[in-house]
Amino acid sequence: MSAKPRLLIVDDDPEVQKSLQLWLKNEGFRVFIACDSLQAREVIQKQEIDVCLVDLHLKNEDGLRLASELKALDEFLRIIVITGYPTYESAIDAMKTGIFDYISKSTENDIILRKLRTAVEEREHEIARKRDSGPPHTHVVLIGHHQLVKEGLENFFKENPEYRLLHTYYSFDYIRKNDFNLEVALLLVCAGCNQEHMNDLDAFFSRLKLVFPNARAVIINCACDDEQKKELLRRGVKGFLPAHIGKSALKKALDCIMAGQVWVSRELSHRLLSELLEDTNPELTYRKPENDFGLTQREIEILKALASGLSNLAISEKLFLSEKTVKTHTHNIFRKMEVKTRTQAVMKAMEFHII
Repeated sequence: MSAKPRLLIVDDDPEVQKSLQLWLKNEGFRVFIACDSLQAREVIQKQEIDVCLVDLHLKNEDGLRLASELKALDEFLRIIVITGYPTYESAIDAMKTGIFDYISKSTENDIILRKLRTAVEEREHEIARKRDSGPPHTHVVLIGHHQLVKEGLENFFKENPEYRLLHTYYSFDYIRKNDFNLEVALLLVCAGCNQEHMNDLDAFFSRLKLVFPNARAVIINCACDDEQKKELLRRGVKGFLPAHIGKSALKKALDCIMAGQVWVSRELSHRLLSELLEDTNPELTYRKPENDFGLTQREIEILKALASGLSNLAISEKLFLSEKTVKTHTHNIFRKMEVKTRTQAVMKAMEFHII
């Protein structure tokens, strides 16, 4: 922890300000004071604040709205909402804004102090993780064994580290349900290496969507005609790349696809766009969630959190539950769905369109 962590107190009661300021200065904090949103924003813009105590009930302002505004000014800022009149409803609303914690003014001083120091430590850890991790990566999976394509892509990834190749599958045959991965953002599918499987597009893309639910599919080494491309676009394919595409063109294509665009020839785009916008494939549209396992709404919320990769502690904070309750719900989910692991639960939930 920093020698003098910076703390901002936002409260319109002078007595509360004074008492907190005196106490926390003695505990090693460098304390700043604000009475309203204007003063608070001025402090945040001029000082690097580690943690902020915000009164929930300011005279003429909403403390939660102010907390959101201050968080927007500094993504690493830890905000603790403090109130003299805690309620379950206000606590839920506070947690939804992404604050670090919610406490009562009647909370014991040692608990408040521990929460403040924990907030400062977590801020420092998050800043360090972001600094050490460098720029974010786009995780890529290649499905194909065409040697020239593989060599070209390997050279491309070396020169463009923002794209990271996580895994190469020899062909579609080698993909299993337990390869489920939420981090994969881009699937490069070699048409020549997977032609046999692409004859059954329903099965092909259903499996890819199940195993790599967040990934955009791109067909490479593509010699498809316009009718075939039209059908693949309907299935959710985001682009088509020839086998001998240059590195600069490949970079431009992948950047556009990751920005939400579709990479097709101008001629094909002009000829098919109007029809494609009107024609969607019902097989790829998520159906209304079904619940064949008797899961409660709370258990479904926890399943969604599990799919996001959150820990039990993070889920408890997000849903305002105790960690023990989260573990109990997770155990019930496993029992009802007849699975043993988080990954199995998430995969089964996606397969049955529960999440």
